[in-house]
Amino acid sequence: MRRVLALRLGTTTRAELDDAVVCLRGRVAAFTGGLSAGVEDMNGADRGFLLEVAHLLDNPPAPQALSHEVYSHVRALARVLRKLAAMNRADVAGLAVSPRLPLPVRPVPGRGTGR
Repeated sequence: MRRVLALRLGTTTRAELDDAVVCLRGRVAAFTGGLSAGVEDMNGADRGFLLEVAHLLDNPPAPQALSHEVYSHVRALARVLRKLAAMNRADVAGLAVSPRLPLPVRPVPGRGTGR
C-alpha cells in the first residue's frame, strides 16, 4: 500500500496504475468481506464508509479512462484499505472503531453523465 501511495502521476505508467487497481481491489474486497458480518453493530459513519467502499469496488475505472482518473481511483482505494485495516485491527483488539468521518464520495472515473 505504501508503494501505491508513493506513485506519482507523472512518472507512473498506465500499466502500473492498472496493476495497482487490480491488486488493491482484491485486498479491499478481502477486508470488506470480514467486516460486513458485523455491519448491524456499526455506527452510522462506519456503515456509510462501507457503502462508499462498495461504490469504489463496484465502479472500477473504465478502460478508456484517463490516467489521472485511474490514479485518483488507486489513491482512493489505498486510503480505504488503510482505514479498513485499522477497523480490522480495532475489531481484533475488541476496541471500538474511532469515529472518523467517512471519505468523500468521488466521481466514478471514466464515466460520463450520460447526457
